Amino acid sequence: MIFKHENFVLDLESAHRAKLYRDDKLVFLGDGYKAITILIRNCKNSAPVEEKFNSQLRTRQKPKFTVQKDDLESLRLQALKDLKPEKKKKR
Repeated sequence: MIFKHENFVLDLESAHRAKLYRDDKLVFLGDGYKAITILIRNCKNSAPVEEKFNSQLRTRQKPKFTVQKDDLESLRLQALKDLKPEKKKKR
């Protein structure tokens, strides 16, 4: 499949290598997902590209984890408190 947008041409004909051209010059040769993301970052209007390759982009999105530092920090402090040995009284 060859996709043309602005001054870019994305060639996805090969199953193993994608080619991204800008002004008829090879910009990228490699993974198709990476070529799509490079195209999105470098074109002026990325909406048509995102719409065309929505399924590829959606399947490769990184997981969005929520970091709750307060809870982790309180658990860490509690664990440290529990691990401290109690002082022995002198007789």
